[in-house]
Amino acid sequence: MTRKSWFDPEDCSPSVIGPNLQYRAEFDLPPKLMMIFATQVLEELKDNLDLWTSPERFTFFGGDCDFYRIRGNEKMGFIEGTIGAPIGSSALDTAIARGVTEVFILGLCGAVSSALRIGDLVIPNEAIREEGTSYHYALSGLAARPDKSAYLKLKKYTENTELTVHTGKTVSTDAPYRQTINTELGWREAGIIGVDMEMSALLTVAKYRDIPAVGLFVVSDDHDLTGVHDWEWNRNSFHESLRSTVVLLSNFIMQS
Repeated sequence: MTRKSWFDPEDCSPSVIGPNLQYRAEFDLPPKLMMIFATQVLEELKDNLDLWTSPERFTFFGGDCDFYRIRGNEKMGFIEGTIGAPIGSSALDTAIARGVTEVFILGLCGAVSSALRIGDLVIPNEAIREEGTSYHYALSGLAARPDKSAYLKLKKYTENTELTVHTGKTVSTDAPYRQTINTELGWREAGIIGVDMEMSALLTVAKYRDIPAVGLFVVSDDHDLTGVHDWEWNRNSFHESLRSTVVLLSNFIMQS
């Protein structure tokens, strides 16, 4: 079977493993969900955002994680981790089955464009689908894009800050070790500015489930495409930007 045949829009038969069967807590989830594709951020922001953790962990096919809420706010919740397109999509699909109707995605991306700097923000207007999960949710020719209204609102909201914000195409991949210099040069020539592992899948899942979704990245690492310098990962270089962006996006969600 080729990738083009993975999704059949006429297949209305039920899923053998339904997302509604994964999370069996007594209460449904709040309608707005922020998914953070990093770890150990929400615990650091517990006091700042007045967060509390649900007594039951949020479970989905392939994993589980803490579910955070803001005291006095019954309309939004947070999860973090769930790294990679398959696990992130499993978490999102389960959350939708349990009451989530809007999703706000905060991820980390590597800088494909030389214009990006570590700590900058990127709002993707399209995520190129180089992961495999999305091809089970949409035909291969369908672009992964955010909800237009949510995208424009987030873009306008961030323009009123002093942060450096970029918009443009990004790409999501399942194979970070196959991001060769030639591959990334090709991405750059195609106008792609950043790379991650989840965004295109999550936007596609949300579109399939007919809920609005929008994404935001913090640039976490530079990609030298000359072959002179080795790639480096330094959480400290972007961590403060990530923390402040969680707060920024949280405020945006509460106002939207």
